[in-house]
Amino acid sequence: MKHILLLFSFLFPVSASAQEQTLSLTQAWAKALSANQSLKAKEYEKKQYEYSYLSSLNSYLPQISLSHSFSRSGGDSSSVSNRFSASVSASQEIFNLKTISSIKISKYSLETAQISYRTALCDLRKDFFTAYLNLYFAQEKVKVSERILEIRKENAKLISLKYESGMESRGNMLYSAAQAEMAALSLRRAKRDLENYQEELSKIMGETYDKNIAAQYNLEIPSQNYSYEEILKNSFYPDLAVYEKNLASAKERLLSGKYDALPSLKASGSWSYSGDYEFPKNKSWSLGLSMSLPLFSGGPFYYYSNTNSLKNAVKSAEKKLEEAKLAYEKNLRSYLRDFENASDTARVYMGLKQADEERYKEGQIQYMAGKLSFINLENLEQNMIDSKINYLEYIKNAWLKKIALERLMGKDSL
Repeated sequence: MKHILLLFSFLFPVSASAQEQTLSLTQAWAKALSANQSLKAKEYEKKQYEYSYLSSLNSYLPQISLSHSFSRSGGDSSSVSNRFSASVSASQEIFNLKTISSIKISKYSLETAQISYRTALCDLRKDFFTAYLNLYFAQEKVKVSERILEIRKENAKLISLKYESGMESRGNMLYSAAQAEMAALSLRRAKRDLENYQEELSKIMGETYDKNIAAQYNLEIPSQNYSYEEILKNSFYPDLAVYEKNLASAKERLLSGKYDALPSLKASGSWSYSGDYEFPKNKSWSLGLSMSLPLFSGGPFYYYSNTNSLKNAVKSAEKKLEEAKLAYEKNLRSYLRDFENASDTARVYMGLKQADEERYKEGQIQYMAGKLSFINLENLEQNMIDSKINYLEYIKNAWLKKIALERLMGKDSL
């Protein structure tokens, strides 16, 4: 059965002015998607490779050009004459494996850029969720700290009155006052932490720092409904896909290097007019095929050295992919165990928190009846406070572990 993380019963309700500045998870995520600068940069990078790929396609399409020229000449033994010409020429690659290979390499670069964009989206989701939950729990910690300060102040007043009536020691009176000061210090620190998390979330959403920003979320302790085998089977990990594309690109570059030793065939043709006046009528045409066979293009040892270099690049890419797969599987198992441990801990500490709250209530009654010493009451109070703060940290940690696991699963949306 899922345990719902409710607002602690002793917390103050959120004020209306604060709620006006509250962003739901969906609203904040929409802002991050539309304005995050890192994601925008990756989007432009992806478009850059899209146009680069489209540009590479033109290398195997007909190349057509038009020209028009005019010249005037003369000399001591010849009269001045004019020369006009207009022509259209076209050429087409018929057989050139290196050109085809360059198009494939460009396509791999585009696919890598698309995967990199998804990687950036996964990173943004992780950073966004982390910042949003940090802000949410920082808000809760401020509320807890405010209530703790109230409890400490009330206890300090009570002990002071009992000291004045001779029913409590001076040391206990001074100690309770010091505890109230410590609670005030904890509250100030919690508020400063809150400002840090507000600034971090604002940055991720692409906005300037807003000290009034607030998070609103109803959290459950994350359920452990993940299976290692299912994650491995169904997840798409973009970081791993980049290594796969790098290997495919390296293999294609090796083929491209080998194509340096193969011939290429090209067809060309032209149609032209020439004469001594504008719009001449003397026409001519040409059609041709040309075959090129490179022998020592780049030097006598270029082909051997280049292909061996590219072969080693393929082997390197293969090893990097193997290492990435092993690291992914190891990290997946480790992150899954970390999440399960954090989730279990949060569930256990929910019961401990409830027990410490009940013990403190009972201790207050016993202290007022004179059946419990101040030191014992103080211990019960401190245990209750520690349990509340620890529970908040444990459930926060469970969610952060879940987010880290989902990053490995390649999740890029809410």
